[in-house]
Amino acid sequence: MSVTTKSSSSGTTRRVWHTPTSKVALFWGLFAVFYCAIFYILYATLFRAPIFMGPWFDRIFRVGLMSYVMILVVAAYSLRTRFMHNLPWKAQNWLWLHIWFGIASILLALLHASFGFVLHWDCSSQQNCFTAHYWGMPSLYALCFIALSGVVGRLLDMWQTRIIAQDASTNGVGISKGITGRLLELEYIVERFSAGKSEAFKQYCAQAIEGEGKMPPALPQLPTHELADFQNAYQSLEEYVRLRASLKKQEFAHTILRGWRYVHMVLVPLALIIITYHAVAELLINVLHLIKV
Repeated sequence: MSVTTKSSSSGTTRRVWHTPTSKVALFWGLFAVFYCAIFYILYATLFRAPIFMGPWFDRIFRVGLMSYVMILVVAAYSLRTRFMHNLPWKAQNWLWLHIWFGIASILLALLHASFGFVLHWDCSSQQNCFTAHYWGMPSLYALCFIALSGVVGRLLDMWQTRIIAQDASTNGVGISKGITGRLLELEYIVERFSAGKSEAFKQYCAQAIEGEGKMPPALPQLPTHELADFQNAYQSLEEYVRLRASLKKQEFAHTILRGWRYVHMVLVPLALIIITYHAVAELLINVLHLIKV
């Protein structure tokens, strides 16, 4: 995330937080479109040609396996971000590969299933649709869930990142780490102004710091010689309350993203297990014929 500055009409300088656009996004997008287009064109024009009538060429070069290969590439993004940080390319480039290949994998999986269980229901009373074709239907739905979860996560990331960026650009301090340091500094300032003052002075400052994001409504009755220090402490307390509200706003945005990641990290591996079972069974039984059923 980079920082630029803009000057407003009032002459003040405002920080603008944004993520630079990556050219790799266009590259992976075009690659995914080209990759999918090849199989869709073959499916539309050459599916019944004799050259494609063999165990390896059923459904256009076993397009389901091509989809599974892309799913494995998509899963590599998690390895890059969590375990194998020494892999080439920036994490942002891997993210775009993750997004575009994820879209391509579900388009190929739909082609592999002839859009069954989505545009039409391929199920008869003689078979268990749930376990037929080595858990074909759950595998398709699991892949749809992964894609949907990724879309939701991307939208949440864009939404909450925008909230954090807007708040960081207007609160005068920045992101949560900077706010935490400034809040501690303000507590020391207020404590210094409160030293040796009356009980009413100290109680008011404590209520403002420990309150629920609002300044205490009633001002204390103070001796004349404490008014100047109270005015300075009051200004620091106003900034403290404002920044604490900003910190809660940013932390809530982080909590939403973190909650989605926990759900995504738990459920997606389960979906991948179902998809892997279907892909391996299809490969060993219907393609390589290593297992007789």
